[in-house]
Amino acid sequence: MSLITPRYFLAPMAGYTDGAFRILCKEYGCQYTTTEFVSAEAVTRGGDKTFRLAKVFSEERPASIQIFGSEPAKMAQAAHILEKQCDAIDINFGCPAPKVTRSLGGAALLDYPEKIKAILEETVSTCTKPVTAKMRLGVKNKNNAVKIAQLIEKSGASRLTVHGRTLEQGYTGNADWQVIAAIKKELTIPVIGNGNVKDWESAKAMFEQTNVDGIAIGRSALGNPSIFQALINEKDIPVSLEEKIAMFLRYVELRKTLKLWESHGDVKAHALQFIRGFPDAAALRLKISQAKSVEEIVDALPNFP
Repeated sequence: MSLITPRYFLAPMAGYTDGAFRILCKEYGCQYTTTEFVSAEAVTRGGDKTFRLAKVFSEERPASIQIFGSEPAKMAQAAHILEKQCDAIDINFGCPAPKVTRSLGGAALLDYPEKIKAILEETVSTCTKPVTAKMRLGVKNKNNAVKIAQLIEKSGASRLTVHGRTLEQGYTGNADWQVIAAIKKELTIPVIGNGNVKDWESAKAMFEQTNVDGIAIGRSALGNPSIFQALINEKDIPVSLEEKIAMFLRYVELRKTLKLWESHGDVKAHALQFIRGFPDAAALRLKISQAKSVEEIVDALPNFP
């Protein structure tokens, strides 16, 4: 099955890129989405919460489901279970969260290339859908980033997203676009750049400096899904506070439509992102943080005439 590779992707972010937010970004021009990562182990056990996280909605496609783990057989099994509801399976070699890396998942695998090879080869041979991957530049240094990327391609991945930081960096410091460019130069599969793109000007700079095939937007989309509109139009567009409130209310509406109501924690997390830059934001953050329901979160927001 052929793989669709547009220019602008929403990067998966645990606790944020639920189905409602992914569709909201799609409404503003995002061209490809990926679910929050799910545990391959949990998928093979049939956990209900895991399948809710991995649910792909027709309104957001094309879309991938991202899985993490360290056991090749379980990764392949999980991919096979999930692939029928998405356009590709994405393998996570990039998450820096301790709860993932402690069990040798995510970016911790970058120190174990033989594991990466085994995971990809078994998953690719099991799936009928394309298998893609996301990586960071390394665990503590970037010395083997290009070699790992080449190994990922040779092991059967159809596309690679590169976050330009190491595991040790987390989300601090600048993403290293030079290494992303070096990876792009050596690979024949599409390469998607990720890191330090916050508007059209920085997206344009990444394309020019790295020659990547596309860009994945992560934290810059939080509270600002209209960034995709700016990228598509190749023009940065100021967003008013009133427009931000309207975007958040649309997110709440989508959650209700999709029946994503098991917890209001994600709604609260998104509300705190959307109010960045508001007058008296500290007092507003406190009211939202203390809210005990979605209704209370919405009532805490400023009213515009």
